Amino acid sequence: MPDTCVDQLSCGTHAPLWLNGAHPQIEDGVVTRDVCGHWWNNCCGFQSNPIRVKACPGGYFVYEFVRAVNCYLAYCAAPAIFYPFGSAAGDTNNTAIEDGSSSVIQLLSPFLFFGRTYQQIYVNNNGYLTFNQPSNEYVPYSFPTQGSQDIIAGLWTDLDNRLRGVVSYQQYTSGNVLTRATQDINKHFPNLNFYASWVFVATWNKVAYYALTSTETSFQVVLISGRNYSFILMNYGDIAVTGHPVEAGYDTANSMDYFVINGSINGSSISNLRNSSNVNVPGRWAFRVDGGSGSNKESIVGVQMKLTSFLDLTQSGNIEAVLQNIQQELISRGLSSSVEINLRRVKKTQP
Repeated sequence: MPDTCVDQLSCGTHAPLWLNGAHPQIEDGVVTRDVCGHWWNNCCGFQSNPIRVKACPGGYFVYEFVRAVNCYLAYCAAPAIFYPFGSAAGDTNNTAIEDGSSSVIQLLSPFLFFGRTYQQIYVNNNGYLTFNQPSNEYVPYSFPTQGSQDIIAGLWTDLDNRLRGVVSYQQYTSGNVLTRATQDINKHFPNLNFYASWVFVATWNKVAYYALTSTETSFQVVLISGRNYSFILMNYGDIAVTGHPVEAGYDTANSMDYFVINGSINGSSISNLRNSSNVNVPGRWAFRVDGGSGSNKESIVGVQMKLTSFLDLTQSGNIEAVLQNIQQELISRGLSSSVEINLRRVKKTQP
């Protein structure tokens, strides 16, 4: 359930019920929370019966629902990983126009992206962010592009917000969103002792694909910064399949650093994004993008990994596939995409 106010006439009902209180932590056990229904521009225009909530290992919650006080109320479901969005969060909406973009957004805090500092950003309707100029490109470039601009692609494809869905954004320099961002980053990147000072949330909520107006696709790109650290969270809800070209990840000028989320370049399998992750939270991908420590390609390190399936590593094709997967995993954890992975064969003999 969302724990921020939800727009009235949402979630298939008149006054959608939302959790009036923060979600618990695992150590809190079972807690009781009030629920509110948004009506007549009052986020708590209806108060329904309290429910019980429990946080579980694996990043999900269990709710014990009770009957709502009347038939005009219904519980609202939203991915728990999503940050607040929509009019209730004070978002600014992009114009509903094919292949459109936001106007230039002046950032309330500079954002460091692989060594380049940006003071502005654009939210493009087709599922990606750019810094220097807006873009109406609806066919995604194949990363690495070796291009001239930095791109952050939540799900770059031919989206159409004219008849279905909303593209919106908001930035924060105080409040609960910063507290949540601080907790998330310290969970996903331990030992940094990180404190968020700025958060930017761009949301594509139930947006249709071009010429496929019955489809709905929802995802977020969250930029987080504090001191000299910068991070991206990509949160995925329901993602409809499509025949359009698609891509999710990021790319930098001249592709010195880039990443492609596994499974995001096949429109028939992208619905799996809501279950995939590099931080063990279904539907979430997290990246450190300031270009700090961990990007020194002169370092030589040993890596021990456990393979979850069997491949014959005497075949060169299988070796290349395994090394590519390892490289992508290391990049997702903060290493530069220029990192080189080599396999050394060791023959084990009995003493």
